[in-house]
Order: sequence, then structure tokens, then C-alpha cells
Amino acid sequence: MPVITEGMLRKLDKEGQLEKVHITEKDILTPSAREFLNVKKVDFRIKRSQDQVVNNESDNVNRVKDSQANTSEEKAPPKRQYKDYITGATYDKKPEFMTQLFGNELVVKNHKRIVLRGKFDILQAEVIRYWKKYEKNKKLESDFAQAYRFVRDLFISEMTDTPFQERDVLGYDIDTLKDITHNTIKYYKTGHLFEINADFDEAVIDINCLRALSRECEVAAVDAFYKEGKTERVDMLKALNRLSSILYLMMLKANNGDYKS
Repeated sequence: MPVITEGMLRKLDKEGQLEKVHITEKDILTPSAREFLNVKKVDFRIKRSQDQVVNNESDNVNRVKDSQANTSEEKAPPKRQYKDYITGATYDKKPEFMTQLFGNELVVKNHKRIVLRGKFDILQAEVIRYWKKYEKNKKLESDFAQAYRFVRDLFISEMTDTPFQERDVLGYDIDTLKDITHNTIKYYKTGHLFEINADFDEAVIDINCLRALSRECEVAAVDAFYKEGKTERVDMLKALNRLSSILYLMMLKANNGDYKS
């Protein structure tokens, strides 16, 4: 079940292949990808798979047969075969202790990539929870929306094993975000926020919880992508590091009163 992202479509657009995009009912089209296609005015009406067409029209022989051979009894579709990503072993049925890493490739549920996905799942759920909580504060709600999109795109990038597309967040590129959060006295009179406690504003406390969860994601990603002195997915490791900067900047803004009307 492929996930079609905005980044994939932008790449096709640069190559002049966007008009040829083929989306079936088995594909997952992300909201940003759908929006991109609408902006480009590309007709992306989801096409039914051939199997569905045959099944839906099986009662009308004249519409499904192209030759005399098509009048024969329809063969049962082959069973899906799963493959162990580590050992190469095959399964007709997915074992309960395993899950899909990519496509039909299976790994045990405590595989490091699956653990990372679990961390992303929790973080995304918590961002949504606080986003909803502060929806009446339009300034804070806007920043939560941007933070959510950043987490969501990271999650999709990992699941599809595609490069993460950097973008500005909270009005800054992700490298400037790092500079701000490492030199807070330059931008905020209070400097760094140490020893967060019950005396802080509730928004600061809530966002700090998300910052801590983002750190858990970052550590899980290092565990998954750093192997024997070699680092994979540097793009994702960098983005996760900047995610904590995004959330820390939101904390600084909340503490500075920037979200108050």
C-alpha cells in the first residue's frame, strides 16, 4: 500500500512526469500531496484496480471478455506471500509476532525501525492532543499545526524510506532554528529555560512534554540508523534534532508571552 507524498510529486513535476501520475485505490495520498495536485490542476481521480473492474462486471460477460479464452473459469488470485526481511524466509500468512517493514517484507515487532515508528505514533498523537487543546489560541494553534506537519512528514519519510524534504517552520529555516535555540539570550531576555516546574505557564509545561517525546524519537532513530560506525538516514537524524528546536522555540515564545492576545 504505497504512500504518495508531496515530495514524490514535486520530484515528478521537476522531471516533467507529473501529468503521467497514476493513482490507484491501493495508494495512500497524503493531504499535502492531494493539495499539491489540486494546485497543479492535475486530474488525479483514483482509478480502480483491474481486479476490481473484473469483479464488478463479472455479471456482464460481454464487457469482460476480450477473446474466447476469457470465457473460461476465472482463476483464483494467488495468495500473498510474505518474506522475512532478515532471514529471507517466506510465509503464506503473516505471523502475529511480525509486522510489515516495507511492502510484503516482515520483521519482528521489536525491530528498531518498528520501535521508532511506535515513538513517532505516540509523538504525533500527543501533538494532535495539545493542538486541539489550544485551538482557540490562534497564534499557538498555528504553530502547533506547523509542528504537526513536520512530525507527520518525518513519519511518512521513515515509513516510505524516502528523503525528508526540509521546509521553513515557525518562520525560519531549520538551521536558523538551531541558532535561535542555542543562543536564546540573543533573541529572548530570559535566556534558556532550565528546571521546568509547576511555576511555569501551562503552555510551556505542555510543549516541554512534547519536546521530551521528540528526544525519545531522536534516540530511537539513532538506535535504528547508526550501525557499527556507519550512519544511515542523516536527513532524518538532522530533522529530528531540529524538531526539538522547533518545540523549544515554542516554549520560549510561550514563556515570553508571544501567544497571548
